[in-house]
Amino acid sequence: MSDLKGLARLTKKKELESRIATKTEEIQTLKAGLSGIVRQHGFATVQDFYTAFYTAQRVTDTYQKECAKWEEIYREKATPKSETIHAKIQRYREKADRQNANQPYRSRDKGAR
Repeated sequence: MSDLKGLARLTKKKELESRIATKTEEIQTLKAGLSGIVRQHGFATVQDFYTAFYTAQRVTDTYQKECAKWEEIYREKATPKSETIHAKIQRYREKADRQNANQPYRSRDKGAR
């Protein structure tokens, strides 16, 4: 309303005042409804609800930060990275080569019996 000047101020004043009054009534109705909802869930006042809500929110944030820190420290040690098929085949070949290198050579010819 303070932005209007001259004739527009006179004509729009009543319309704007009625819109302000309507919105004020809506706000009061919503506040009363909020108070009822809060009481249904066991809180005496909306202020008690907000106190409990903000406390829970702080605890949750702290917990999530600690979990992120733990995962950053221990995640790589606890779970191995997924291995590609090529890497698995290479690892199995190396294992087989080591086993074959440790065994002495044995001829398959056992001679005639």
